[in-house]
Amino acid sequence: MGTVHNQERATRAGRYVGLLALILAGGGLGWQQLALDRGETPSSVDRPPTKVALPFFEPATPVPDIRRTSLLHTDIPQRPRMNVLTYVVQRGDTAWSIAEDFGLQPETILWGNEGLSTEAGSLQVGQELKILPVDGVLYTVQKGDTLDRLQAIHGVPAEAIVEFPGNGLSGHEDFDLIPGQELVLPGASKAVAWVEPGPQVLAGLGRRSPGFYSGPLVYAGTGFFQWPVSPIAITQTYWSGHPAIDLDTYLGQPVFASDSGTVIFSDWDSTGYGNLVIIDHGNGYWSYYAHNDANLVQAGDGVLQGQQIAESGSTGNSTGEHLDFRIRLAEGGFLNPLDFLP
Repeated sequence: MGTVHNQERATRAGRYVGLLALILAGGGLGWQQLALDRGETPSSVDRPPTKVALPFFEPATPVPDIRRTSLLHTDIPQRPRMNVLTYVVQRGDTAWSIAEDFGLQPETILWGNEGLSTEAGSLQVGQELKILPVDGVLYTVQKGDTLDRLQAIHGVPAEAIVEFPGNGLSGHEDFDLIPGQELVLPGASKAVAWVEPGPQVLAGLGRRSPGFYSGPLVYAGTGFFQWPVSPIAITQTYWSGHPAIDLDTYLGQPVFASDSGTVIFSDWDSTGYGNLVIIDHGNGYWSYYAHNDANLVQAGDGVLQGQQIAESGSTGNSTGEHLDFRIRLAEGGFLNPLDFLP
């Protein structure tokens, strides 16, 4: 039986070899004939490489059917938010940090919450805030209000109020406003007021205003300010509702005099800044250090640049340990401390 099978295999192999020889011979003869028709001799013609079609053998193991995986996830463009959200103030939050998280200006946090003190430190942990979808003002309609009146007061075109999707006015023929209705006034603004730390500085009186030490100055400043704490981590920068910078600290962290001078206030501040130290540098500048856990100097003390004057804390209106640091002109307003620090 084995001999018969071997003979059959030999016969099939012979057939394949014969077929292959015929293919090669036919291809060669065809090429030579084409050369003779053109007047060329076969020897002068370079034969092109011959492509041989080898016999196909079906593999013993079937090749699996490979299919392209379906793409089940489709990216949908993110649509802008149009509704007002509610946010609960967390430890360490400021109007500036909340606004940054939602892509807004810090003023919008104030303008979205009527009655909220515009002093940024007035936020309290657990307090609920309304977060607008865009920069602007959240306005509660009063009796007698009209779109024309809102346009005149806030400088926002009536069309912008109507066409803002979150107000639900577009498509309505009657635009009568309902008292108590809340409207987003996109792009609107209001005046920003804030509470001044410490005793109020009266125009023309400076530190002779009531509540300040008015005796002789002990030291004069160098004219160069240094950072009042180290390491440095800014948690809130200077803006219209917060003319200061907030520096992250831990409880009891040393607070140093930013420049030499004389302490003109060191006491509890009832306007929300807790334990507060104010230094007159004798060169037209004052510096403020607020929310301290403890003040280590008294009014009338002379201090040198880099001397410890307090221990940091979270007293007054504060959501966590930090130092509220300010620089002001003695006879003017508060300046951006980042313009003076190294």
